Amino acid sequence: MYPNYQSKSGIAFTYEEEKKLVNHCIAHLNRDTSHAFLVLLYAGLRRSELVSLNVIDGIWLECETSKERMGKNVVKRKIPITPMMRQVLPYIDFKKAKNVNLNTLQTTMMRLFPNHHSHELRHTFITRCQECGVAREVVSVWAGHAADGTQTSNVYTHFSREFMKEQAQKVDYNI
Repeated sequence: MYPNYQSKSGIAFTYEEEKKLVNHCIAHLNRDTSHAFLVLLYAGLRRSELVSLNVIDGIWLECETSKERMGKNVVKRKIPITPMMRQVLPYIDFKKAKNVNLNTLQTTMMRLFPNHHSHELRHTFITRCQECGVAREVVSVWAGHAADGTQTSNVYTHFSREFMKEQAQKVDYNI
């Protein structure tokens, strides 16, 4: 990212903001929003994808891509649990995260961070993955995006689960 670049669609949290959010969530585990924020931050889901969230074998998070659910095809994607997610996993109640009121989620975000919106947690996840050296194509798959628009990436590339788990191990940093 260029130093003076400002996105019109959102921006990743700073490390300090990320730490503030994580500490807030851990201090307020009685609120469904805390569980949802941690999932959104460390899995890169869209808010609307929380309802379809499942944990698979304690290794993967699976959700239905919300953009696809609006159409005819339901596309499930898997995001491996990264070391950063593993650090907060003991604090997450996935049932509470799935059942969070999306309006309350947005209101809480605006109260805590008036200059951010909850979708920017997705920006933060994707940015941190890139900063940690995860292959761009893999990050695109985790985010539910087309890899890079080429036929080679979109048609012929199929990452193994082992490779995806290996890439996920790179997402480990200090906040």
